[in-house]
Amino acid sequence: MGLLHVDQLKAGMILEKNLMAFNGRFLLPKGVVLTEKHIQTMKVWGVVEAAVEETGPAESAGYVAPEIPPGIAEETERSLQNIFPAAPSASPMKELLAVARERLTTALLRDGVQQGQQFRAAPLRMSANIPDPSVTPSDLVSRELRLASLPDVYYRIMDVINSTRSSASHIAEAVGKDTSLLSRLLRLVNSAFYGFPSKIETVTRAVAIIGTKELSTLALGVAAVQYFNDIPSEYVDMKSFWRHSVSCGVYARLMASEKVGVSEERLFVSGLLHDLGKLVLFRQIPLSARNAIETASSEKIPLYEAEREILGFDHAHLGALLLREWKIPAPLENAVRFHHSPLSSSSPLEPAILAAADALSMASGFNGSGSTVMPVISPQIWSETGLSPAVFQPVILQGNRQIEDITNAFLGNGG
Repeated sequence: MGLLHVDQLKAGMILEKNLMAFNGRFLLPKGVVLTEKHIQTMKVWGVVEAAVEETGPAESAGYVAPEIPPGIAEETERSLQNIFPAAPSASPMKELLAVARERLTTALLRDGVQQGQQFRAAPLRMSANIPDPSVTPSDLVSRELRLASLPDVYYRIMDVINSTRSSASHIAEAVGKDTSLLSRLLRLVNSAFYGFPSKIETVTRAVAIIGTKELSTLALGVAAVQYFNDIPSEYVDMKSFWRHSVSCGVYARLMASEKVGVSEERLFVSGLLHDLGKLVLFRQIPLSARNAIETASSEKIPLYEAEREILGFDHAHLGALLLREWKIPAPLENAVRFHHSPLSSSSPLEPAILAAADALSMASGFNGSGSTVMPVISPQIWSETGLSPAVFQPVILQGNRQIEDITNAFLGNGG
């Protein structure tokens, strides 16, 4: 019969292959005859689909899938109601729910229900009398540019990206003048991001393997990250923020690898920079930014909707304006600008991939950017990616081996 979505499985079907959960845990062996209890356990563990034969023999193979204690399952569902206020009925949201369910269940089994209550969103006290800042996105970007400027190396890298005659020596010269950037870029190249069998010692060697434009794009991301190094800790945990951004970039890159003609490095850097607008809000109008977070939690809506409600614009719009002022390449700006509204873009593919990666990052537990409610990836948005929801499982398994390594490569040991 082949591969079926978990909602299509029926008791009596036979598994054609061993069945694994998202985290690699073994659930059921090849040849087992499914029961209703098996199917329910599969849903709890976040299984999205399984390869099956149509019917089985009269008796089950006798294998019992790992039991989920009732208290754990109940606490998981309570936590999920905060992240998914409305039960998903279509792909890819059903698959994202499965990812989050498996992640929460595993954490609760490890930590126990009492400890696991941290996964439920804590009620936030609404800030009283927050004044309307009466500013436009352009005002905020202008303030930001007056506050600080990008290092000269950033513009040297931009020259390399925009030149049709760039070579390995040009990018090596641009990067080599900033020892901090050079160190972090080489750490990234030697991380699990690429998994090269031998160590890459020089930028010239890295260019020879990866490509001038691709390495320049990565260097651009590293330089931009260093720009935001002084956000007050009372407003945002920067380590968690960048872990979310890195995970979004990693997932976007892995999804992009399934598409011909899409730059994996550009999608990674788009993910890395997709929430820069939030940092501008925290630095320029922190009380309004906090009010948006509280409103999103109270009204159980995605953060970008609360920002639009309070400010009249969202962080995606703001971040894209900043990138435009920085003269970031247009495709990168487009992905950031429309990652919460891909269908509004004239080139929706990369924004749609980025939107899916952002949601997958949150479902996987990398949620350090202030959002508590899952953004909705509609079937129409998902269709723009041209991908199957089955891509989520290999992306998570491959990506989670990279995220910590890459976070350290970008941010250094001090985070």
